[in-house]
This record gives sequence, C-alpha cells and structure tokens, in this order.
Amino acid sequence: MKELIIFIITFILIYLVYYLFVIKRKKTLLKWQNGKEMTYLKKIYKIKIKENNLKRIATIIALSNAFIVALTLSIISYLNNFLIQMLVGFIILSGLIILTYHIIGKHYQKKGRI
Repeated sequence: MKELIIFIITFILIYLVYYLFVIKRKKTLLKWQNGKEMTYLKKIYKIKIKENNLKRIATIIALSNAFIVALTLSIISYLNNFLIQMLVGFIILSGLIILTYHIIGKHYQKKGRI
C-alpha cells in the first residue's frame, strides 16, 4: 500500500511540474520542441511535428515521464540496500524510457505526423 501511495504522489507531482513549467508556458513549449525527447522521436521514428499539436505531444510525454519516474521509484522502494536500489533503478529507468518512447514513436509513426 505504501508503494501505491508513493507512485500516485510522485506521478502527480512530476506531471504538475511538467505541466506548469513546460506545457502551460508558450515560450518554454516552443523551446522544448527542440529538446532531447523530441529530437529522439524526430530522428529515430522520422516524426514531423505540427506546431498546433505541440501541446498534445508535450502532454503525452509529460504523462509518460511521470509514469516512468513514479514506477521506478515505487519499485526501488521495495529494496533496502542503497547500492542495489541505484543499480536496479538505473536498469528499470533505462528500460522504461526505451520502451515508453518506442511505443510513443510507433504510435505517431502510424499516424503519419503529430
């Protein structure tokens, strides 16, 4: 039960920070368009982004990033040893990032463009 509460609180906090500092601000959102996440999706999955759909893709990425961090934190909270937590956390975090961005990229690749 403790891990579920950690997951929910972490998910909400990370999404709110992302929403307030990236999605809500137009200037930051336009800068974010050339960030690491979008560059990865553009290069690997050959996705073209329309400016009017930028908020939608930013929301999806914010939700996925919040999910990745919250799930990783929830899983490593089961472990007691700090070194093992760091190692397992790194492996889970890397795997979730690759998997989640692959799903997002393939989804938008089928649609054509964002």
